[in-house]
Amino acid sequence: MPAAIELSALDREILCVLQSDPRISMANLAEKVNSSVSPCWRRVKRMEDAGIIRDYSLQLDRKALGFGIDAFVFVKIVSHMEQHAQEFEQAVSRLSNVLSCYILSGMDDYLIRVVAPDLDTFANFSRKVLAALPHVKEVRSTFVMHEIKETQCLPLQGMPYLFSQ
Repeated sequence: MPAAIELSALDREILCVLQSDPRISMANLAEKVNSSVSPCWRRVKRMEDAGIIRDYSLQLDRKALGFGIDAFVFVKIVSHMEQHAQEFEQAVSRLSNVLSCYILSGMDDYLIRVVAPDLDTFANFSRKVLAALPHVKEVRSTFVMHEIKETQCLPLQGMPYLFSQ
């Protein structure tokens, strides 16, 4: 069993600030959480080493970059044999149009988020690429009409104080 690390109120405050501004300087972060730079840096480093802070990323505007289609694709595969699942997952992981892929419970086996410049490009990708992936039985798509909320920020208020490492 992995060791658990304790997160203080200050650790959670640091995480909240980093979620809203991952490019903040350590000096500004320390100032915002009412700490000095060295202890703040040590806390951030500890959380990075523990895997709580996994990555610092950049979010791009897909529409501004010409990706007018945002689709969720439900996929069923022919069997749940481990080899079939692994082959499908490896193949879908290599597709640059796929932003995310999740294993589901229920009727469908996978949920995939796909972007494309336009409907024709998406239709071609769905028919010739997704449907041709190893062990695919069925592909169903639904399109985002309007985005209401999208975030990667976790609700850190009221969360447990211990995390597995």
